Amino acid sequence: MKLERLDKLFEIQHGNKFDLNKMEIALLKKDTIAFVGRSANNNGISAFVKSYNDVEPFPSGYITVALGGSALSSFVQPRHFYTAQNVDVLKPLTNMTLDMKLYYCKCIEANRFRYSTFGREANRTLHTLLVPNLESIPSWVNGSINEAFAEVKTDLASMIEQ
Repeated sequence: MKLERLDKLFEIQHGNKFDLNKMEIALLKKDTIAFVGRSANNNGISAFVKSYNDVEPFPSGYITVALGGSALSSFVQPRHFYTAQNVDVLKPLTNMTLDMKLYYCKCIEANRFRYSTFGREANRTLHTLLVPNLESIPSWVNGSINEAFAEVKTDLASMIEQ
């Protein structure tokens, strides 16, 4: 398996560094923007907010990585989003499937042991993390989401028949 620095696969940029307490929370999810913090829960989404100071949100499909808090919690964001402080945003440098992005999220999280809250955070070193290069992605990765959905669909169908 060949390893490559994360910044050779993704454009890594700092998030918005917004404070949720300065934003307007939206009660309905329709026409709102996800607010991604440093949590390991709910895809890192802390709330849904209204547009903030006409700042363009990041597009869906990018990966968010918590640099502190739940260090290296990584998620592919399904909606456009803003970020809290200490969250980096990864934009693939080449076209990647959702399966591939999810695989890289797990590769990033596998380095979690290197960091700690109130200790060594990933702010300065995230870009140097070593992850498998594109050619080293296992063959089972692509198509795994479709297989999982098919299995769940089959399981649900058999439950309904009972």
